[in-house]
Amino acid sequence: MKKIIYCLFLIIILLFSSCQDNGSTAKTTVDFWHVMGGPADEALTELVSRFNNDNPDIKIVLVSVGNYEQLSQKLMAATKNPPVMSQVYESWTSEFYDAGLLTPIENLCTEEYLEDIRSDIFPILIKDNTFSGKLVSMPFNKSVPAYFYNDDLYKKNGISSFPVNWEEFKSDMKKMTYDENGDKEIDIHGTAFNVNVWLFECRLFQYGGELTDSNLNPMFQSKSGIRAVQDDYDMIEKDKSAYITTGYQHQDDFLSKKITTMTGSCVSLSFIQASNPDFTLRIAPVPAGDKQAVVISGTNVAIFNKATKEQQDAAMKFIQFFTSTKSQAFWSYKTGYLPVRRSSLSDTLLVSRFAEVEGLRAVYEQIEHSYLEPQAKEWYIGRKLLGNALEYALKNSKTIEKSLNDAAKEFNEELKR
Repeated sequence: MKKIIYCLFLIIILLFSSCQDNGSTAKTTVDFWHVMGGPADEALTELVSRFNNDNPDIKIVLVSVGNYEQLSQKLMAATKNPPVMSQVYESWTSEFYDAGLLTPIENLCTEEYLEDIRSDIFPILIKDNTFSGKLVSMPFNKSVPAYFYNDDLYKKNGISSFPVNWEEFKSDMKKMTYDENGDKEIDIHGTAFNVNVWLFECRLFQYGGELTDSNLNPMFQSKSGIRAVQDDYDMIEKDKSAYITTGYQHQDDFLSKKITTMTGSCVSLSFIQASNPDFTLRIAPVPAGDKQAVVISGTNVAIFNKATKEQQDAAMKFIQFFTSTKSQAFWSYKTGYLPVRRSSLSDTLLVSRFAEVEGLRAVYEQIEHSYLEPQAKEWYIGRKLLGNALEYALKNSKTIEKSLNDAAKEFNEELKR
């Protein structure tokens, strides 16, 4: 009798274990390679946790890959065994898609969903993720440039609001550059900045220029490009109201009140606020040139076609969740990244954020007059050459015109190779 009871007990245990195993193996696992850190990592982890709880048959597994350079290297080395999905820059997407390694988002969703996102997601972000006429990827952590300023110093110097164009900006930076203690040395400058391709690009488009033509021939060396560099050059060399920094020195100098104004990303806000500045911090859109224009920055997310159909469908389900109105409002509220949907701007979370931070909504709304960098993989080299040219020009190693022309010539040579 004891043997019979013992055998029955073993059978029950085995059946229970079998049920447990079947439940776990039925779960579709999706690895997601990313490089998010700090508040963005926390927000992404929270959203993944919510999704996994609501979808017990799917498990999104976050895999942190360090920084963007490491992610690029790891993805390039893993083309035979890539993740199910990953953060990607446009140039990477172009290369992977041309190599037949990606499943276009368009192939994984319904016409109803496509109509929904095309009516609500900002058009520039749809364009950013469209390759050869197909929606291949989806926007992930997107940002626009912004300016941060010390409103106490502005008011002290008789300036009531942030300048709306570059002429006003240069004039105001001169007014806020002075010797405070009478030792005949400048104690406070208007602004300081790193050599900045992103801001150059914004001004280039504002002055009617282009980075390249449709065949990727460089056009940044135009009169518009020269004019875009001249603004910074005049502040450094002529007005002495600005100086060049490296790393995060300009942010440190801003917080220590050595400068009144600094440029950054909309995402910089949370980092500056976390430093608890002892002055009234304000945020504002980039000043305009002949027109308003900014360049969108950040990565997208793509799905690799080596994954099973179940994994691809599960990844797509997560992307739909992540890009929903509510999720995007939460993501933007927690990180400072742009919400990808217009409808998210009216969500209660973001409405409360806009009430807390004067000027933030206007910064986000720059997306309505935004432009993109070239999607082609070759632009990675072009951007580096452009950055070198700006450094030569602003540090007086070459004239502005020669710096840009030399960079354009080098890029053309790279394209021929």
